[in-house]
Amino acid sequence: MRKTLQKVMSFYLFLFLMPILLIKLPMLAFGSNATEKVETQPVAYAANVTKEITNEPTKEITVNPTTNPINVLVYFTHIQESYQPIVEKKLGLKAVNYHPTANISNVSDLVVQHFSLNGDTVDVLKFDNMNRMQITGAYTKIRPHLLKQLADNHYDVLLDIHRDSIKREKTTTQFNGTTYAKLSFVVGAEHANYKLNEAFAKAISNEVNGMVPEISKGVLQKTRDTGNGVYNQDLSSRSLLVELGGIENTEEEINRTIAILTKAISNFFEETSET
Repeated sequence: MRKTLQKVMSFYLFLFLMPILLIKLPMLAFGSNATEKVETQPVAYAANVTKEITNEPTKEITVNPTTNPINVLVYFTHIQESYQPIVEKKLGLKAVNYHPTANISNVSDLVVQHFSLNGDTVDVLKFDNMNRMQITGAYTKIRPHLLKQLADNHYDVLLDIHRDSIKREKTTTQFNGTTYAKLSFVVGAEHANYKLNEAFAKAISNEVNGMVPEISKGVLQKTRDTGNGVYNQDLSSRSLLVELGGIENTEEEINRTIAILTKAISNFFEETSET
């Protein structure tokens, strides 16, 4: 009788432990120390880019705020630049590269959210200076508004966000099975302090590539012969003009890259404060 009771108890114990074993065995087989990213601290991703969908619950991932929070001014000189997949999804319009409402400024809430996760504060300069999608003279038109904002506030970073006009294969990268919108950094070389901006851009480019290899295409220096030449970067030694993906990148790819970019900027200030 006693042996029978022991067998019954062993059987029920086996049934109880089976679900745990089924979960643990694969982890033991492949190792529990494997990570998906180069970055050791986890990065949180919000739900989506478009305003209509950003109310969805965000993915629950712990993010450690930095101990050296910064103040950031975000703005969009070419505010009506848009992403074709987002315009098509939102409005059913195909191959639209500019739009008065469904445009790059829709990412501002996500940028604020991701910087906030790192403990930083953000102001967004909301000014549509494209005059019915005309980009000529945009840097001149936005400059007085930047000057006013800078007169009233101190910012550690000025972040001018654009999107590239080239095709998807040149603006997308894959890492650990996940696609990201590529970044590129433009530096105007026609003002006295451009070397400071260039050094800052290179540091951030290196930082993002340390988190997701080849997510940054690097730093592109431009003169008046090849572009604007200044891009209002003479207003700050830590002014970034970032091209965030291209016309064919999806909202999910843009979202992931925003998380990487904001974390990289926060990390830079955290690291420099420790030296």
